[in-house]
Amino acid sequence: MNEDYSPRVVDAELDELVSALPAVAIDGPRAVGKTFTASRRAATVRRLDDPAQRTIAMADPRQILDGPRPVLIDEWQRVPEVWDFVRRAVDQDRTPGQFILTGSAVTDAPVHSGAGRIVSLRMRPLSLAERAFDHPTVSLRDLMSGRVPAIGGSTTLALEGYVSEILNSGFPGLRGLLPRALHAQLDGYVRG
Repeated sequence: MNEDYSPRVVDAELDELVSALPAVAIDGPRAVGKTFTASRRAATVRRLDDPAQRTIAMADPRQILDGPRPVLIDEWQRVPEVWDFVRRAVDQDRTPGQFILTGSAVTDAPVHSGAGRIVSLRMRPLSLAERAFDHPTVSLRDLMSGRVPAIGGSTTLALEGYVSEILNSGFPGLRGLLPRALHAQLDGYVRG
């Protein structure tokens, strides 16, 4: 386990899904932490943004599925046929914890939804609570549970701090960059 990993809100849900289902696909924007989060749970990692591994996947996508489980298939959309091979593998064996797929972009190739075989989980940028600058005092889970908790809260963060956090973004890999570098990285998202 990497010591630099900041726990994510999605961790508990991902652990529950991986332990109960054969395949989970994590999607979300680039640099949100999908690969880092998924790799902490994977026994085998296949990175389809690596030209050598992508060549193997294109020649015989079944080889990408081999290895100790769970197998993480990162950037699966680079070889869209991999999705169907995972789907068929799940049809043959519904053992939980077999595959985790991660990807930032949706392919134009026709791909089966994966319904009933591959469950999708959306990962978002770091929430204010995940940024660990303050401890949350109000729980959305408690509010949505039907209980009527006492509502009150406090924060050590002033308006200037909130504005700073918004401008610094919730992308884990961009945290701590100097302003010019951060601006250049964020411009890359805007330009596409």
